[in-house]
Amino acid sequence: MEGEKKKVVLIYVLMLLVIVLIVALTLVVLNNTPKKENSTSLPSTTPKVDVNPYPNISDQCTFDLTLDEYNALTGPKCKNGYSRYNISNIQIGGQTIPVTVIYTDLDGNKAGLYVKDKRATTKMDNVTNIKFGIFAEKLFVLDTNNNESNVLVYSKESLKLYDLKETLESLKITDPSFTNLNDSTISSKTIDPASFNFSNTEFTFKTQTVDSSNQIISGSTYKVTFNEDKFNNPEFVNMN
Repeated sequence: MEGEKKKVVLIYVLMLLVIVLIVALTLVVLNNTPKKENSTSLPSTTPKVDVNPYPNISDQCTFDLTLDEYNALTGPKCKNGYSRYNISNIQIGGQTIPVTVIYTDLDGNKAGLYVKDKRATTKMDNVTNIKFGIFAEKLFVLDTNNNESNVLVYSKESLKLYDLKETLESLKITDPSFTNLNDSTISSKTIDPASFNFSNTEFTFKTQTVDSSNQIISGSTYKVTFNEDKFNNPEFVNMN
């Protein structure tokens, strides 16, 4: 009998040891298991940056035009939103200059002229206020938006070579036709938008302004000569 009792006690002891080992092993495993991060995260407060320079425009309002077709536009082809005009055939020296005009008749912050995906102007009153020409292996852009007149010139590599508005702002040229007025300085706002003439060596323009009686006063004629990539300062020609 005593032998059997010893066997029973031994069995219980072994079972207790096994239970203790199982508990100890479980604790070791739980302590070494990496804790999961809380899956509930706060919404990101970082603002999303819109890196696309172009607005989303439907296929119905996207047009592929030649330079002549664009210059012949009498108004936008779509209303109540954006419209896009890709000028497809501007090639100079065997290189294509990618040009796009974006217009909207509603509030929109992506309207303007784009050259090689870079926005060159930020105002677009009407598609008819942008005209293109190629002279002396360069792309000339006449921009008459925002009641201003400006000329931008690009090389065959799509690099901006000249900006008439910036030039006038830096030079502060005094027009002798306006000496009796409060402000006789020429600016992009005192150029007759219909007066530009372009050739392979120069372009000319005429100035005009409005007096205190709202009468248009004719100014003077100026010319800008250029040779290759060098543009000279506007030069007085004569009084109109």
